[in-house]
Amino acid sequence: MRQVTKSSIERIKDLPMLPDIAAQVLASVSDPRSSMAALRGLIERDPALTAKLLKVANSALFGMRRQISTIQLALVVLGMNEVSSIVTSLSVFTAFCDMPDDEFFDRERFWEHSAGCGGIARILSKRLGLKMEGREFVAGLMHDVGRILIDQYFHEEFVEIVERVQRGTGSMRDAEKEFLGASHDEIGGWLADRWGLPDALIEAVACHHEPTRAETDRALTAVVHLSDLLCRAKGIGFSGETEGFSIVDDEAWKLLAEDHPELLDMDIERFTFELDAEIEKAMEFIRISTNQPASGGEEMP
Repeated sequence: MRQVTKSSIERIKDLPMLPDIAAQVLASVSDPRSSMAALRGLIERDPALTAKLLKVANSALFGMRRQISTIQLALVVLGMNEVSSIVTSLSVFTAFCDMPDDEFFDRERFWEHSAGCGGIARILSKRLGLKMEGREFVAGLMHDVGRILIDQYFHEEFVEIVERVQRGTGSMRDAEKEFLGASHDEIGGWLADRWGLPDALIEAVACHHEPTRAETDRALTAVVHLSDLLCRAKGIGFSGETEGFSIVDDEAWKLLAEDHPELLDMDIERFTFELDAEIEKAMEFIRISTNQPASGGEEMP
């Protein structure tokens, strides 16, 4: 059995890195001395990022009644933190876009699941009145990136893991621990830390299977965990997990219900049905990120 550790991940020479512009934007937003003008200047130095950010801001994901035509207007309407979250989300795709497909890992279905999880996290956080300013979408998008790293850098073990699960002998996460000594959530958390992401995002990725372990922002981690389950329940993309579950008996559901008792009265079946529109909005984000035409073949504004 190979022992994968945080230091072994950090020693990978071609480890995907967050683009410099995204790291600078994150640093700017976390600096209390920074200004909106400084953040706008950073973003506008990258024309490709600027164009994609404006497409996202004008997409169905945000449902704006007026067109957002400049970064300045995006910052005013959405806020610095939300704009930073969009930049981070777009950068996640940039970091992984050149990694090839293989017969054991369908990247397209993987990103469908990831973006779907982010979209569900958005609507769930809104339903509970949680002001997460886009962090929930980033965390949902990133929650399973450890699986890409396993496939890319520990491919032989990844194949064994997949074959073990296909034989119906345990969960994929348990197989990851058996063959690598670490699971995809741990590995994804190490990458998020290597990228210098905020503690709440690192934790949401690293603890999304065990939300009660979270300390920085337990609500964010719980929202991502539940969104992952709901995405699996709806069969959105490929998550790698096949075990059954009950939403209302889940620890994350109970954790959120402590502060939001209205959750206990939610009609889960109806809520699950309502998610279709939000998931489609999240798929629009993928199309923008990968330069695909908007749904219907029309160009985004």
